[in-house]
Amino acid sequence: MGLPNQRRGLQLAVIMEILQSKNTKRRMLAQPGTVGGRVTRNRLVMGPLCTMYAAPDGSVTPQLIEYYRARARGGAAIVIVEITFIDDIASRSFHAQLGAQSDMMIPGLSELAEAIKGEGAIAGIQIAHCGSQRVIGAGKVLAPSAIAWADGKPLPQEMSEDDIEQVLESFADAASRLAVAGFDLVELQSAHGYLINTFISPATNKRTDRYGGSPQNRMRFPLELVSRVRARIGGDRLIGVRMNGHDLMPDGYETADYCRVATDFEAAGVDILHISAGTYRAMERRVTPMYLGEAPFVDYAAEIKRFVAIPVIAAGTIHALDTAEAVIADGAADFVAMSRPIFADPELPRKVITGREDEIIPCIRCNTCVSREQAGARSLCAVNPATGYEGRGVERAITRRRVVIAGGGPAGLQSALTAARRGHRVTLIERETTLGGALAVAATLPFKSGLRRYLGYLCGAVEAEGVEILTETDITERAGLLADIDDLVLALGGQWTLPDFPGVEVIDPLSAIAAIDAVGDTVVVIGADLAGAETAWYLAETGRTVTLIDPREGFGENVNLVSRLVIPGALERAGAEVFFNGSIIDSESGVLIVDRGGGPETIRADTVVAARDLEPVASPWAEAVTGDDTRIHRIGEAAGLMGLRWATHTGDAVARGL
Repeated sequence: MGLPNQRRGLQLAVIMEILQSKNTKRRMLAQPGTVGGRVTRNRLVMGPLCTMYAAPDGSVTPQLIEYYRARARGGAAIVIVEITFIDDIASRSFHAQLGAQSDMMIPGLSELAEAIKGEGAIAGIQIAHCGSQRVIGAGKVLAPSAIAWADGKPLPQEMSEDDIEQVLESFADAASRLAVAGFDLVELQSAHGYLINTFISPATNKRTDRYGGSPQNRMRFPLELVSRVRARIGGDRLIGVRMNGHDLMPDGYETADYCRVATDFEAAGVDILHISAGTYRAMERRVTPMYLGEAPFVDYAAEIKRFVAIPVIAAGTIHALDTAEAVIADGAADFVAMSRPIFADPELPRKVITGREDEIIPCIRCNTCVSREQAGARSLCAVNPATGYEGRGVERAITRRRVVIAGGGPAGLQSALTAARRGHRVTLIERETTLGGALAVAATLPFKSGLRRYLGYLCGAVEAEGVEILTETDITERAGLLADIDDLVLALGGQWTLPDFPGVEVIDPLSAIAAIDAVGDTVVVIGADLAGAETAWYLAETGRTVTLIDPREGFGENVNLVSRLVIPGALERAGAEVFFNGSIIDSESGVLIVDRGGGPETIRADTVVAARDLEPVASPWAEAVTGDDTRIHRIGEAAGLMGLRWATHTGDAVARGL
């Protein structure tokens, strides 16, 4: 019997992809893999990254479907849909979480599975019970033992055997619904401090009955779960397990222990293992920010792979393609999960396989995505404003407009890129010799090197779209550039307000970084927003005596959740002092008079870095426009909006409206 036309077309597309892969240096990543007898088109996996795109009741939304369709279309071999709750009793982790708690979810889940499979990927989905890590609702919190996951968090109720039976059935029911919906793979979330993991780990399971005590008893619940799920979904569906390779916590399991766990899962009939590490207590090590190294968990995956014959997925901050290629080449794992990179660029796998790596929108590990999810907001991407809006595309404009963009920072570059893709004639003007603005300066920091790849991508993409780029150009001296244009987009950035402290040099953070040799030996940084905190860290690491002071009670709002777990320790290790609830009330020659709530005191300072108040750069450009019908737009910090996400998103939004 012949294949339907759609399926035949997909097969041909996969074959062409494999043929094209002969032109890429990523030979190992491009190789087909196998899972439970199913052949995959390559070795790259989109892992279960939370989006908050589901409806309040947990049902599938059109936005969620288009998001995952784009990742499957982009070439991922396996797409594992984000963490999905199993019942309405105690399993839900957060608002807008996807659910498989009732048969009412099946139609939407079916459409989601078909969207993924229709683009040639294996459709997987992760199901979980949050256990003690419940962050919403007033219902009961269940765990194997009455141990809170962190200080100050709710104390869970120790599960009775009736509770255990109910949860086992809820898992099996949810898995059955997902099989009916058409998913190829059901992944059990057994890592990161979720319920299954807390049964396995001796740090969180202190039971003395048949579900606790010995390692064998602590494995009873997860193995009974695998058995029950298999009985409900049959042998033609795949079971995966997301498991820790190390608990990263006192008294928890280490890699040698998890090697035994892995063999138990394999013996129980699990088809594939997905290796991560840690819990919510080690959030900064699970979703490492740009400040920390890459691929911290690969060694765990490699060690576990030595003990099992089933495929292993390596996960955890594998962003560099050289690293991903080496993981497969060295036999450390059979597949590589690149969740945040594919969140940033859904086309990453296809671009890798077809040798177009320079076109990849690189994830910079800013963790905008993760921090928004943790705050209960929809996940968005700082470097790709299209993420979360996949269904809308970039439409060609009906009327081609003449657009001038003033400012070559990230806002201006993104606006120029989107406008050019819409078919407009775009000129980008930058006063400096190079593009990038504040981004180019920040990219010189040793712990923000990932920004260099992103800036390189932006500049290359703008050039490839045919944007006219004029650097070293001052519009006030070339007013003719503004004659007879349709749109002027102001992307001039912001400037810090510099207070006057007699006898002390006052500069802004960008000047401190760009002209480091001119900064004195003793520095006071005012403002604990991201710019101030990172500048203080950098200056302290160069050997200067640094004090960071802020009138607020803590770091600014733009220091995201994960960064807050890293930056304080980094400042301390570098020797910087940090004072909150403090302000500078006066100065003398080389000395600042500071009030930290206990009366005036003095701090010596050769240089003050003012990183507290950022305002839009004033510009006469709008008044220089000669066309009566010219529209004027402001984006990024020129519109009073701080941060990279606002820069790229406002730049994109304005360009879409041209």
